[in-house]
Amino acid sequence: MDSNARPHCARPISLVAVLLGATAFPSFALADDATLLPEVVVTADRVAEPITTTGSSITVIPGSQVAKWGTQGITETLREAVGVNVTPSGGPGSQTYVRIRGGDPGAVLVLIDGQRVGNVSATDGALDFGNLTAVNIDRIEVLRGPQTALYGSDAMAGVINIITKKGTPGDPARSVSIEGGSYGSISGRASVSGGDERWTYSFGVNVGYSDGFPQYGYRINRPLTIGDGVTPLPALPWGDPNTKGGANGNFSYKISPTASIDFGFTVLGNGLRFDNPYAFTASDVFSPLNNSQAWIGSEYLRFNFLTLEGALNNHVTFFQNTTYNQAQQTEGCYDAFYNSFTCTTIYHGVRWGGEYQGDLSLGRFGSVIFGARDEQEAASNSQNPNPNDGSFSPINASQVTNSAFVNYRAPIFTNLEATFGGRVDAILGGQTFFTGRATLAYRIDETGTKLHASFGNGAKAPTLYQRYSQYGNPNLLPEQSVGGDVGVDQQLFGDRATLSATYFNTYYNNLISFADAPTCTVAQVALGGCYYNVNQARTQGVELSGSVGLLPGVLRARAGYTYTEATNLQTNTQLLRVPMNSGSINLVYTGIDKLEIAPRLLLVGPTNDYSFAGGGNVVLAGYARLDILANYKLSDQYLAYLRLENVTDAKYETVYNYGTPGFSVYAGLTHTW
Repeated sequence: MDSNARPHCARPISLVAVLLGATAFPSFALADDATLLPEVVVTADRVAEPITTTGSSITVIPGSQVAKWGTQGITETLREAVGVNVTPSGGPGSQTYVRIRGGDPGAVLVLIDGQRVGNVSATDGALDFGNLTAVNIDRIEVLRGPQTALYGSDAMAGVINIITKKGTPGDPARSVSIEGGSYGSISGRASVSGGDERWTYSFGVNVGYSDGFPQYGYRINRPLTIGDGVTPLPALPWGDPNTKGGANGNFSYKISPTASIDFGFTVLGNGLRFDNPYAFTASDVFSPLNNSQAWIGSEYLRFNFLTLEGALNNHVTFFQNTTYNQAQQTEGCYDAFYNSFTCTTIYHGVRWGGEYQGDLSLGRFGSVIFGARDEQEAASNSQNPNPNDGSFSPINASQVTNSAFVNYRAPIFTNLEATFGGRVDAILGGQTFFTGRATLAYRIDETGTKLHASFGNGAKAPTLYQRYSQYGNPNLLPEQSVGGDVGVDQQLFGDRATLSATYFNTYYNNLISFADAPTCTVAQVALGGCYYNVNQARTQGVELSGSVGLLPGVLRARAGYTYTEATNLQTNTQLLRVPMNSGSINLVYTGIDKLEIAPRLLLVGPTNDYSFAGGGNVVLAGYARLDILANYKLSDQYLAYLRLENVTDAKYETVYNYGTPGFSVYAGLTHTW
């Protein structure tokens, strides 16, 4: 957890009042919002189940909503999910991290089609969402709270599962889109899917380019300096070009009525020119030499077969995930005498292994999900040039984790269901940790009410970098969390309105930090410090959401609000980059035939951050950002759309001194047949 922070001076009551008003009155009813959500989810308990029966806190984002935002669809729609905070360091493609309920980015497990895609070689294992492109997405499921008992290490704060489209037998579909707009942006995407009674397929691609803008100092109304703290920041260049792309494919073959094979892959790439504000030479700050390339590759092969007369559904999955990051930076490296020089660094991580999962139906006694997993991870890094004076020591490390898990779903009464689960993760040559989880869901069908609760503990194993880099400690303990939530979901006026409220509380222990600590070796002290277990934190708050229909068939609305107290228990201050208050309001107008207009208002309160240039804590001002999305159906096959982002040209920061896009316009055309 971030250790340098200070509490907010005041809470923006006006923000709270606006969002509570949007969710509290049943007259704001949403007639057909429910049609946007799937009937089942798979992330809550690792198996397909009705969303109305799960006791977990889960948000589902439809792929149709993701597609409206182009290549940035994943991060833009995650901004609207309660309990989720998105922090970009500039424009498209820039370094972007996601937090759930105030937890660190490394405490969020990210999956694509159920397969882990976190960065094995990263310092804390967090995934940089700036490298992701919205390609072929069916939906995104956001599972909040400790989930290690279901998914293993890294799921201390929650899970984000990006689920891609699958083909439908006898229903071929093809789509092509082209989009262009502000900051010299142009992008295109295409998809095709279909199949027959034996096999199905789905394939999609998405590519984009943007001239972008200089991230550091862009639209910042304060004097800025370069790394020496004295020399004024030079004139900003015309842009920071960014290229993104991705491809995804899913294929399934039915061998027999009781057996099938699934195969899927995802490849994502990102190239970016970035800024180096810490350079001591002015010309190096915006030098074209500052550039990075990253790509992510993930694939899986799964065998499915029924046994025990259909009572046991078996899944055997083989998987691999690769991440590659290369960055060239002026004054990016230092020798043993702290002289800086331009260098190229490469980080490479690989994860592979196999997993068995069995879904056993016990009839009226419920069901059991159980399984085992063997996972191997390897990470390496390099630096060119290497002074060979002890200032840089490459790592080439690996580890094996063996896991076993079980989750029992118990239908206690007709409308009362509970789950109880546990997991053990054993790192060969490292630590073994045990985690558990329980949920409860009670439905009152007569009143359209669902009460839900979940409780569990989470854990995150130290990364290979934290254990084996020149700053590492092989004996680090796993980070730990314990917490839960209770909530209520209420339907009103024949499903025309939905209201939800959830309280959450999570405690974190043994969090890994970096400093000149007593556990550091002499060599590590000379380098500035080492990793060690020390920090404690607590996050608690309230999540509110509602969907309403102002005029049936004409005007719909939905809103969400999150209040988060994320406290560093060593300093008793609010954690960095976690706003206490955040929310969104969305309207959808469909009163004119073939036309849809959808304004969105993002509201974020003041946020703590740290000034790495000047040292010390800072408070980023709260902001309101208005976006308007519109589309018009030209025919059964053609759809034209327009997207206006940051309509009021609000100047705001999510990372101190790094600007965000101003008023932007994007337009596109989609052909479907």
